Amino acid sequence: MMDKWINNNTISKILALAVAVLLWGMVHLDTGTPSSTLTVSYNNKVIDNVAIQASGLDDSKYVLSTMDTDHVKMEVRGQRSVLTSFFADNYQAKLNLNGLGAGTKTLSLEPDLPDGVELVSMTPNRVTVTIEEKQTKSFNVSIVPKGNPDAGLQLGKPVIAPQTVKVTLPKSQLSTVTAVLGAVNTDGISEKFEQKRVKLKAYNKKGQELTGAVIEPSTVSVEIPVTQQAKSVPVKIVYSGELPDGLVLSKVNANVKEAAVYASQDVLSSLSSYVTATLDLSQFTEAGTRTVQANLAAPSGSDKIEPGSIQIQVTVVPSNEVTDTERTLSGIPIVLQGAGDGATATVTAPAGKTMDVTVKGPQDLVNNLTNDDISLVADVSGLAAGQHEVTLKVGLPKYITQAGNAGQLKATINIESPSTPAVTNPNSENESNPSGSGEKGQERPQEGQGNQSGNSDAKTGDNAAAEDKTNPHNGADSTANGTSENSQP
Repeated sequence: MMDKWINNNTISKILALAVAVLLWGMVHLDTGTPSSTLTVSYNNKVIDNVAIQASGLDDSKYVLSTMDTDHVKMEVRGQRSVLTSFFADNYQAKLNLNGLGAGTKTLSLEPDLPDGVELVSMTPNRVTVTIEEKQTKSFNVSIVPKGNPDAGLQLGKPVIAPQTVKVTLPKSQLSTVTAVLGAVNTDGISEKFEQKRVKLKAYNKKGQELTGAVIEPSTVSVEIPVTQQAKSVPVKIVYSGELPDGLVLSKVNANVKEAAVYASQDVLSSLSSYVTATLDLSQFTEAGTRTVQANLAAPSGSDKIEPGSIQIQVTVVPSNEVTDTERTLSGIPIVLQGAGDGATATVTAPAGKTMDVTVKGPQDLVNNLTNDDISLVADVSGLAAGQHEVTLKVGLPKYITQAGNAGQLKATINIESPSTPAVTNPNSENESNPSGSGEKGQERPQEGQGNQSGNSDAKTGDNAAAEDKTNPHNGADSTANGTSENSQP
């Protein structure tokens, strides 16, 4: 019986349908009654200092000069897993300035949030901005050297290309620009400085850089010449050695009258009034004309002297063939010497504290004399307080003598000690200082003593001068130069 049911086609279909309904019911029963429930968590989060990002402004014409705040605070909401996966930099507040011109406006902010995050609140949600129009003005460029070149060198005027540039800034800032500068490092340079691209910056009167300035072009080419610092000084000839008996100097001419001394500014400012070349007279053993070379003495502290040597044409003649010539030099200052401790010495006559001195000697040597070659010394050593007439000692170069009576050169000197009032000479046409405060005697090495006989012996010059080997005016180291009579070193 059972086999018949199974083999019956209708019965098989019914059984199959029943199984299908049972399976369908089982499936739908499972999905409709889940065994557990999934819970999703949402949180809030506060983010401080969210940056405001402005965009859309025409930067070629305008600048956002002020904004009442540049950060906002946001409160956002989202799934915990989403919120913890983003940092503060992923949040922004956008400010749209598209199409706006100059002026002050209050504008709304738009939040820019990561996916899966929604805004709860934003504080503030509006900002007030001021937009300024840009302006452009031309300025001259200046170059600032930083550092010093090598010793003895001096920076020249910078050569800048181009010399002017255009500066663009908001109107309120452009009016504060006082300089456009480029800095270059010149420390230790020894030759011409060249730099093709020197960056420029704009500064206000306080020396503060205007960082927002647009400078066109932003760089310039700079060349700075470097020269040696030099001072031109007269050349003086000093003598060493002696000519043989019977010979005297007739002419001494140097081919160079001035030399350039190269040194630092400190050395040049303290440089003496001349440089010297030493002529050794012992090399001339007979009469005649010779040209010899003599080195110039570079002053202490100098870098070099140009030229380093000079050519000197020297004429030596027998002493009996020399015809002396005379010349008067005016305004030779009187120098006081030998005032005691605490004493004050003052020249009361002549009133100008200078005198004229007449000299004689070989014509060429006499013609080349200057006031610097002659000294007048009033020696007041051992004199008591009061008025004194003092015979002046005359210091002259070699082979030059004083014409006339040396004793005629006298000066009236007032000596005042700390405990003695000044004494006035009633016979003097020029009274001493009525205040009683005379000039303090100036110490100076004794430079020479006047010739007492007026002898014209050109070989010796017969100056009874006390020798001062350091002074070119004395009888041992006298000078002859090619400067004019009134030249001032």
